[in-house]
Amino acid sequence: MAKPKVFISSTYYDLRNIRTDLERYIKERNFEPILNERGHIAYSSQVRLEEYCYREIDNCDILISIIGGRFGSQAHESGGYSISQKELQTALDKGKQVYIFIDKAVLHEYKTYEHNKDNEEVIKIMKFSAVNDIKI
Repeated sequence: MAKPKVFISSTYYDLRNIRTDLERYIKERNFEPILNERGHIAYSSQVRLEEYCYREIDNCDILISIIGGRFGSQAHESGGYSISQKELQTALDKGKQVYIFIDKAVLHEYKTYEHNKDNEEVIKIMKFSAVNDIKI
């Protein structure tokens, strides 16, 4: 029987230690982790790298989304969404099992945003300490 494949989606530089820990955990459970930085996603120069990531989600059973404080790279033709956000949306659209983990500091920032979102004046001048972009 084939090992279930688990696609790990997040920004890389700020969450690389968590990604490594998660990779080890997944392997210990006899699942197959799929991480771009490990060369698990085959790609060529014919289309954007991010498109191969979205296609790879088709081959996976589970997507784990880790949401930290960095927005990351904007996805091409996405209406302002990041690549990680588009990977999550792709998995949801395809009916994949999804697990989302949110950094506690980011969750607190979101609660502050929710509390103030109806006041555009406040939102325009608000500075967040745990996130680098309001779109997170």
